Amino acid sequence: MIKNRTRIAAAGLLAAGALALAACSEGAAPSAEALDPANVPEEETTITVWSFLPDNYDGGAEAYEAVIAAFQDKYPQVTVELTTMPYPTYFDQVRNATVARKGADVVTMYGGAQAYSYRNGLYPLQDAMLPEVEENLKFLPENHSEDGNLYILPTGTYGYALLVNQELFAQAGLDPATSIADWDGLLSTCEQLNAKGIQPFASGWKDGYMFETFMYMISSQLMDKETLDSWVAGDVPVDDELFTKGTQYILDMNDAGCFGGDENLGVNMYDDAFNQYYAGTAAMFAMGSLSTASTASETVPSTTVMRLPQVPDSQYEELIDAGAEAGWAVTKWTKSPEASAAFVNFLASAEAQEILWNAVGVPPNVKNLEVEGTTDIQKAYLPLMQADENHTGFASFPLSVLAVYERNAAPLIGGDLTIDEFTEQAQSAYDKSK
Repeated sequence: MIKNRTRIAAAGLLAAGALALAACSEGAAPSAEALDPANVPEEETTITVWSFLPDNYDGGAEAYEAVIAAFQDKYPQVTVELTTMPYPTYFDQVRNATVARKGADVVTMYGGAQAYSYRNGLYPLQDAMLPEVEENLKFLPENHSEDGNLYILPTGTYGYALLVNQELFAQAGLDPATSIADWDGLLSTCEQLNAKGIQPFASGWKDGYMFETFMYMISSQLMDKETLDSWVAGDVPVDDELFTKGTQYILDMNDAGCFGGDENLGVNMYDDAFNQYYAGTAAMFAMGSLSTASTASETVPSTTVMRLPQVPDSQYEELIDAGAEAGWAVTKWTKSPEASAAFVNFLASAEAQEILWNAVGVPPNVKNLEVEGTTDIQKAYLPLMQADENHTGFASFPLSVLAVYERNAAPLIGGDLTIDEFTEQAQSAYDKSK
């Protein structure tokens, strides 16, 4: 069961601490040999690891200790010391370490624009992958940063999808398999649920994360591969038509009554909207975690998981926005670069990800490890996550843009900002990030 819902909240907390780091002095670039994970010295060494991930799951600490034990079986000369930190202050600690040029050898980090904000403290890893890891690891292209570097090795899988309370659909005389199979059907379903006194979507707009969630889901549908590559490279502004269309589709949902009344403008996605769904008061909820879905099925037994239907301009048929749960980076001040690179590679391996799947149910993101669901929720959700069409643009949203989205989401949904005003402010933040 998940304990901390960090996946969507990542952007806001990262933005609070990362933007000033570009001014920090850059460390010397490593030699290829220094970051060679295949040549860990035989001398004994200790590496320190910082992460918030073990706290995300019941049993997470034990699961990660099992991963460390398996690594140390391969490299008995390397001692791994894991420090688990609370998520709300985690990136402050990484920021402070980057400024001081001391701290952990390995850190949990998100890729793309997020890692780019910490680039002065992180080694590029695109040339530091073991062949088996590079061959099998999913979500590598979209985790590159705009300078062309890969600062993390991504691990685990999330996938944005809809929790669906089938009992509430039945009370409204609706079958979700057919009623939300396409976009027009979703809008009509919201209207029909409202007519029966049922809130269509669990909603909370004050913290802005709900807007971001739907923007990730919809903009990924609108990006073909070429556009995604350009977005990752930093060549697509946020006033591009695909983002204004994404915003309009969210407003179309609002016009159809999908998000309930004005009372939801003043509450947060974290944790108010989650709790609405868990309490059984809403028919659907957009989320991105298998653990969240499993928790929901405990409080709402009729829960299943379905795709958000494709918007009319979608480039795909079955895509959900899916990517890495997080990733792992090597810091530039490490005294043990080979051992640190070897540990990051091990975390991205099928062996380590199988341990985490078996222990706490983190879906892997490697091609050479297939897992099957044993619960109804897993059986419904895993095939959605594993669709070949899936990708994400999440990691390439500049943190400053996400901060604007978070600030302006409630005014946009409440009608106090137009799309043009909303987009203009986001674009201004985008321009300043360049």
